Amino acid sequence: MSSMKTATVHTTRARRWTARQKGIFLPLTAVLIAVLIPIVGLAVDAGVLFVLKTMISASADAAAIAAARNLSVGLTIGEQTAAAQARAVDFFNANLKAGSFGTKNQSVTVGINESAYRTRTVTVTASVDAPQYFMRYLGFNTTHVVATGKASRRDVNLLLILDRSGSMADTSTNGQPCTTMRNAATTFVNMFAEQRDRLGLITYGGAWYLNFAPSMTFKTGSPSMLTRIAAISCSGGTGTGTALYQAYNQLVTINEPGTLNMIVLFTDGYANLLHASFPVKKLSDSRYGYNNGYKSYVGGSTNAYTGSVVCNSYTSACTMEPSPCTDANGDKYDRNSSQTSRTYNAPGWNPNWTPPNMVGGFTQAAGDTYNLSTGATYGLIKEQAASATDVTDPIITAAGCASTSSYPGYNNNAAQPVNIRRDIAYIPDQEVHGIDTSGYKTVATFPSGHSYQFKKRPDVPMAVTGAGMNVADNIANTARSNTTLKPAIYTIGLGSNGGVDHELLRRIANDPASPIYSDTQNTGMYAYAPNPTDLNYAFVRIASEILRIAQ
Repeated sequence: MSSMKTATVHTTRARRWTARQKGIFLPLTAVLIAVLIPIVGLAVDAGVLFVLKTMISASADAAAIAAARNLSVGLTIGEQTAAAQARAVDFFNANLKAGSFGTKNQSVTVGINESAYRTRTVTVTASVDAPQYFMRYLGFNTTHVVATGKASRRDVNLLLILDRSGSMADTSTNGQPCTTMRNAATTFVNMFAEQRDRLGLITYGGAWYLNFAPSMTFKTGSPSMLTRIAAISCSGGTGTGTALYQAYNQLVTINEPGTLNMIVLFTDGYANLLHASFPVKKLSDSRYGYNNGYKSYVGGSTNAYTGSVVCNSYTSACTMEPSPCTDANGDKYDRNSSQTSRTYNAPGWNPNWTPPNMVGGFTQAAGDTYNLSTGATYGLIKEQAASATDVTDPIITAAGCASTSSYPGYNNNAAQPVNIRRDIAYIPDQEVHGIDTSGYKTVATFPSGHSYQFKKRPDVPMAVTGAGMNVADNIANTARSNTTLKPAIYTIGLGSNGGVDHELLRRIANDPASPIYSDTQNTGMYAYAPNPTDLNYAFVRIASEILRIAQ
């Protein structure tokens, strides 16, 4: 009996506990539902808002970048601002269509301000009312979502250097490289912003010309840079180094460290010309020949010559007497001004003879390559400006002798400028602006025991080209090493006329493919156009890269 009573009591208690549990579960479930549904709804709606926020932010960023890239469209600041604002709105709406995902009241505002020195910042502010799905049961029908995108464009100081050498001339056999270059350069210039960017133009052949001084009105000035490009004609040598020096000098003169300072160099050949102050040849020595040979003075007439023509082949060497240059006193290497016949002989030539150095451009004329050990050279060159608005280098005077009538090697309207190898002693260690002529390329020198032993040879074409290439390479390194202006250099090579030295152009640009690439200097780019039809693409590629960096 006792055990039966105990079992009955336990059963009764269990039933009472179960009943109590059923009574608690229902209100607990109701409470949990009331709490969990808003939490789940909040999570779902928050996820939707996160996705929309991400999309709006990405669209605002893209719109700001597109607007910054469009700041070059228009000839006035007002036109550029309006074009950029319209571009931003169109770009945002294209990426996030109004009403997408049930959104309402989509709004886009675009502000353009100068946020720093010569830097414009585009700010795109976008907002939408995003729908709520679960939270509307708590009275929240929409949530206002706002996102901001910013992009800046730094203004550019840019010197465009164009090769207008003879190999670029338009001919029936050569095609139209000069015309193609002019067209490609025009497209290039039009990609930059009038009244914000500052552009200038330097062209070069045997000498450099500042065809258009750097200006912010490069499209609308009179004459404009576009007008000056259209007037370019192509002839002469390839004085790349001096042109680079002058472009860098223009950036130094402008002196704006906060701006993107750029140089863009175009060429179709080797840098085979250098400008220097050349010592006059005052000693007898052995070297390669020249065009019309050499004849000695005799008798009482200063204009009478005798003897056979010798050393009249570029590929044969012979002993040459000093240059027949007359100094300011009228003295020559073998006589004084009052004398008509030779009174001095080798090796003690006239000690009164003091010819000044000759300054000008010296180039090889044996072919546009580096490897020629023999062949023609040409100079010294002083080109005249094509118009009164062209500015040339006053240092390159192409003068040195008081008289040139008996001095056919000097290009002062003389007939045989190829004879300059007889008249200059050697290629100096520095060009006219103090840039070294040694470096990248090996330059042939006179052998030991020669009158000018170990000096760079003016009678070897590859020595002339090597010196010219070294000057260009050294000038570029000097420019890139300026830690205040921090200029970047871009190069374009056209390969249809014998090719270019790709390594040199990569070195000049500090292209990542250059064997001397330095991450301590601004990285540039080398763009190669195998033929004139590819030239426009090369120019556009360089412009796009510069404008990308400006963003």
